[in-house]
Amino acid sequence: MATDPSEAVLEWRNVTYSIAAPKSEGKSSEVKKSRRAILNDVSGKVLSGQFLAIMGPSGSGKTSLLNALAGRIEVTKEAELTGEITVNGEDATDFLANHSAYIMQDDALFALSTVFETLMFVAQLRLPKTMPIADKKARVVEVITELGLITSKDTLVGNQRVRGLSGGERKRLNIGVDMLHNPRLLFCDEPTSGLDSFQALAVMETLAELAKKGRVVVCSVHQPRSSIYAMLDQVILLSMGNPMYNGAAGDACDAYFAKAGHPVPNSFNPADHYMDAISIDYRTLDKTEASSKQVEDLKAFYLASNAEGDSNGYDAVGLALEEGTATEGEKRRGVGSGASQTTNGGPSLWMALLLLARRSWKEQTRDKTALIIKYVLNTFFTLMFSFVYFRMPFDQTSLQDRTGILFFQAMNQAFGSSIGISQVIPVQLKVVRRERAAGLYGSLPYFLATFLTVIPLEAVPQLVYTIALYFLTGLRPGVSHVFTFVGIMMLENFVAIGLGLVLSASFKEPEMAGQIAPAVVVLFLMFSGYFLNEASIPAWIGWIKYISFIRYAFQALCVNEFSGGTFTCSEDDLAIGRCLQGDQWLEQLDFADVSVGLNCMYLAIMIAGFNLLAYVILTRNAPKFLGIRQKEL
Repeated sequence: MATDPSEAVLEWRNVTYSIAAPKSEGKSSEVKKSRRAILNDVSGKVLSGQFLAIMGPSGSGKTSLLNALAGRIEVTKEAELTGEITVNGEDATDFLANHSAYIMQDDALFALSTVFETLMFVAQLRLPKTMPIADKKARVVEVITELGLITSKDTLVGNQRVRGLSGGERKRLNIGVDMLHNPRLLFCDEPTSGLDSFQALAVMETLAELAKKGRVVVCSVHQPRSSIYAMLDQVILLSMGNPMYNGAAGDACDAYFAKAGHPVPNSFNPADHYMDAISIDYRTLDKTEASSKQVEDLKAFYLASNAEGDSNGYDAVGLALEEGTATEGEKRRGVGSGASQTTNGGPSLWMALLLLARRSWKEQTRDKTALIIKYVLNTFFTLMFSFVYFRMPFDQTSLQDRTGILFFQAMNQAFGSSIGISQVIPVQLKVVRRERAAGLYGSLPYFLATFLTVIPLEAVPQLVYTIALYFLTGLRPGVSHVFTFVGIMMLENFVAIGLGLVLSASFKEPEMAGQIAPAVVVLFLMFSGYFLNEASIPAWIGWIKYISFIRYAFQALCVNEFSGGTFTCSEDDLAIGRCLQGDQWLEQLDFADVSVGLNCMYLAIMIAGFNLLAYVILTRNAPKFLGIRQKEL
């Protein structure tokens, strides 16, 4: 029987998550690796209309349990997830895919999109394709209103440089992104992280209201203030991956800890007391031993209670929910709890490509300061070199000058595009990973949208600078030479864009990409044929010249400029025996056998190769989640 998405009973039994842990040094390498349990036999149950918090000290497994329940534990080598997770008694996999939402701890939002644009983008990808655009807009406004963001509807999200939403508003917008399809299960990782007490309370009130409207809300919380703790229906307390309490919050939890010998002191925040009781104090050896014993005693008490079914054990809490608390949960169900709106197959490739390209264009063109600085600097250097080498004569001195300006052009094309583009994907990565994990789109439309966006921003300005520099410096006249020069420059520019995308797809942090990209370009620059004579390069490293796109571009530019060229010689030049023509100059550069057409073909192959490699890296780095399996008996 199909699961009713308007109601949800999330249940989990004996969930265990472990990773490989190598044995201590000195052991034989043939001995099998031991395993370290992140979660150890955790069971529980939560109904529609209830707000459950997973609490515990740092490293206790809060986020791991949340991720396990949401199906969001990323695949890692030798990791294992066992147990059983169901919704309404059926396997949870399909229900989670269609009727749940996962809200990350960090605010994964584009800074230069407004609140409405952010939500509308997701609505067009996630809501049914058959839903009219007017209805999607209405749903967006409904969510904005529900989250108390209506006055900020047209405000940019903002970041450190651009003023926008407050921290609490960003958190609520982050929630809103995953509320558009009206999920029945909502998982939130540390929703109060980085907020002051007032904003944290506002965010948790929002989550509590969402639960009251018939949803299951599960969140991990480190140490909530008393007013936040009072909103919770249920709590799970973890210590070092082991459950220490699992049941109703409030008086029931207080009674349990009193029975365990750790009553909550008067006028004391219960959450603080629980955290103190289940945490290990590592400050001194004595404190470590005492607190470790306390934790072990509480663990034993939990196991005993679970076996007897007299307190907060899984069976007991399940019975309590069905007989008592469930009544309140049932009252809450149905209040604004219409069935989830699934994507009905998801958007087409072209729709996803259009929406991604439009958003990427807005994000990059709205950063006026960055664009102005970039284009002003490029214009400055183009004009500076143009006037330094202004209208070069065709004499012997200009041979070196022309070679220098050609090398500058080849170098500038390589550095400008590859370094700038290398940071595009890392800047967007948090948002993109969340959206791809939610199944909004695949790697192909995202890659194509990124590629299509950077072309007008990178290639078109470079085309203008290239043509301007060509005529201002007085490079070789002739229509064929001009078009060949521009064609070589554009091919190199596209290779640099491809290299930038490879580097961009390879790194998670913009800072790392910005540091690695110049080093890679400098390596190609060394083997361009300008600094080093190819005959003097050691064989063991000489292979790099074959993948140096700067080399192919520089060689082709020189052949286009000097092949068959005639240069005048003064009496002084003749007196010292220095009267070189274009072909002789190419021989000195060791470029006499270079074919412009062949080098352009190599550049075209590198364009295809770099872009294909970037796409493969992006696809391999797509989020992949660990499936849960039944524990072997």
